[in-house]
Amino acid sequence: MCVISYIPKGVPTPPDNVIRAMWMCNPHGCGLCTPNDHYKGMSGELLLHHLHKRNINEPCLLHFRLATHGSIRKANCHPFHDDASDTWFMHNGILDITPTGDMTDSETAFREILAPEIQAHGLRSDNVRYAVSNIIGGSRFAFLQGSDVLLYGQYERWHGCLFSNLRFQWYLF
Repeated sequence: MCVISYIPKGVPTPPDNVIRAMWMCNPHGCGLCTPNDHYKGMSGELLLHHLHKRNINEPCLLHFRLATHGSIRKANCHPFHDDASDTWFMHNGILDITPTGDMTDSETAFREILAPEIQAHGLRSDNVRYAVSNIIGGSRFAFLQGSDVLLYGQYERWHGCLFSNLRFQWYLF
């Protein structure tokens, strides 16, 4: 199961050992998005490089992938971006949908269901909430549009940040 971390505006980035623990627990790719930066790829060290430049006055979403659908490659790392609405998306969990080609279930849901609703009605619309409620199940979603962060599902608070799960704590020494 992947992990999403939401670092609110004004909250310091978690220490490097926490970031490395999330990477060790979920080693199939990683990514981040802020209003002015993004990264997705296969290197936890490159993600750390971006985090060290993070503007604390901006919110930040992090994602570390444990592959379930789609191959282990950069294209299947989160976040996924919709150019038309300038919205970033991350998912933690497994969705009850059939992925398209080698896409993940996350990207398929975003591209085929969620992004069209966001484009047509806006991120915080009832239509998007309804679409999310129909597919989310026990998963967690995170959206970033400008500086607006929208989370769905149950997150746990730890050191001022929100995490979709805390399984990575086993890797903290």
